[in-house]
Amino acid sequence: MKKILLTVWTALLLTACGPGKNLAPEWISAKPIDASGTYVYGVGMSYVNPNSAYQQAARSNALADLAQEVESQIYDETRLLQKEDAGGFGSSFSSETLTRSHIKLEEYNQVDSYSDGLRYYTLYRMDLPRFLAIKAEADQKAQLWIAERLALAKASDQELAYRWNMLGDAVEKSVSRNFLTDPKFAVATKSSLIQALRSIEQEMAGNFLIPETVLYLGMPDQFSAAYRLSSPALTPHLKLTSSSGSFKFNADNGAVYCTSTGKENAVHLNMSLDIDALLPSLSSAGRHWIRSQMNWSNGTTVFFQNTSIIVVAPKELHAEISRGTAVKFNIDENAPLTLSFIGELHTLTLAKNRYKTTIDGRFVLSYTDTQGVIWTSQRLEDSAISSSIDAARNSAKNTFAENFDFFVLPQLERSLGY
Repeated sequence: MKKILLTVWTALLLTACGPGKNLAPEWISAKPIDASGTYVYGVGMSYVNPNSAYQQAARSNALADLAQEVESQIYDETRLLQKEDAGGFGSSFSSETLTRSHIKLEEYNQVDSYSDGLRYYTLYRMDLPRFLAIKAEADQKAQLWIAERLALAKASDQELAYRWNMLGDAVEKSVSRNFLTDPKFAVATKSSLIQALRSIEQEMAGNFLIPETVLYLGMPDQFSAAYRLSSPALTPHLKLTSSSGSFKFNADNGAVYCTSTGKENAVHLNMSLDIDALLPSLSSAGRHWIRSQMNWSNGTTVFFQNTSIIVVAPKELHAEISRGTAVKFNIDENAPLTLSFIGELHTLTLAKNRYKTTIDGRFVLSYTDTQGVIWTSQRLEDSAISSSIDAARNSAKNTFAENFDFFVLPQLERSLGY
């Protein structure tokens, strides 16, 4: 009985471990090649890990490998990206500029899989002529669709906002079909898109309306301007930039205003079209392409004079305050700003023929015409003692001048709208 049982178990063991059970298929090490050119294959592998979707990873790798085979048949300088979805296998062709197209490849099928316990392998196959035929038909339809949109984009009887949308549609379709990078279509497609873009740009006219008045650095409230565009519908999509300072554009009323002038005498203002705001439904690749090709912008240069200040101070301190102020500002009796020192210099006689000179007061910066206060300093007090009245006065003035340079002048500069 024991011999019979031993014989049975031996037979079962030999059957389980028989030849061919763990024999790896040839396609793992040598991918199949169809001599007729009808089919292309992709092999993918992933390490077996029960805690991860290793089979899906292997399929994705197989599709990527299959993509390289297809790529070699279609594109020379593009990268084919693939992912599996519920409706089939979505194929994305992309160039180094991240331009993509999405084509459904219906001829995929998984022909085999294998696992040695450590690794899981899968093999995919695709009917290449079938794919090429589908793609050629889809490309032809897309080209006709793009041509229709570009004709509308170049129609001068249409509103500019509508024409921009038609151009955006054409660019997006070109991106989605990879027409901007496929050598077969790239030159003609780019040329057609740029022609439509230029026809739109040529009909966009705008100008800055800036009153002829003297402008000063540090006084942004003085600046007042406007901008007018030939197509009001595009006004909300305008973007204002400046070479210095901070300038804002109010699309509701067309006003251009300044929040800070910067410190450059010549400030260039540039109005451009914000493609992200104008065509938000476009892919980032589509908006990037339009921005890279767009030439339209409208600019002007605004000139600011250096900040000028009138100095008002007691006679014995006027020279010191004017000298310090002139380091940062122009001193002009007709200036729009006034810096006043509200205080005095006085000298006391002490015991033993000694003298104490004190300078006490505060600074106020105001508008010359309206007397409106812009800034007020803290109270300052500087003093010096000497046996010589002149030495005491000079020493107090020197200390006052140093404190003005290191403390007052920086605060004065910060109080203005640079």
